[in-house]
Amino acid sequence: MVSLRHEYKQRQRWRHVILAMLLAVVLAWAGIGAWSARPAQSSTGATQVTSYIVKPGDTLWSYASSITPKGQDVSETVDELIELNDLDSGALQAGQRIIVPNE
Repeated sequence: MVSLRHEYKQRQRWRHVILAMLLAVVLAWAGIGAWSARPAQSSTGATQVTSYIVKPGDTLWSYASSITPKGQDVSETVDELIELNDLDSGALQAGQRIIVPNE
């Protein structure tokens, strides 16, 4: 009977030791994460936008070509339009309203 109590207490101590070690690891991990976290920063600032209603026959590439300044990459404009409008692809439908940057 005494050995059973002693064994039970030893197991309980080990559980407490393991729990304390796990807690210490979690707290250390959370502390390091909080210490190294930095606020997000954007160097571009806010983008001024307007909207455009897609006409029959418009493609994202053709529209991007029409608004991309001469000498700049049309694919960058396409990427920007996809991001601004949260598009899954470059497919457009007539009558669809998209947000375009004022440039």
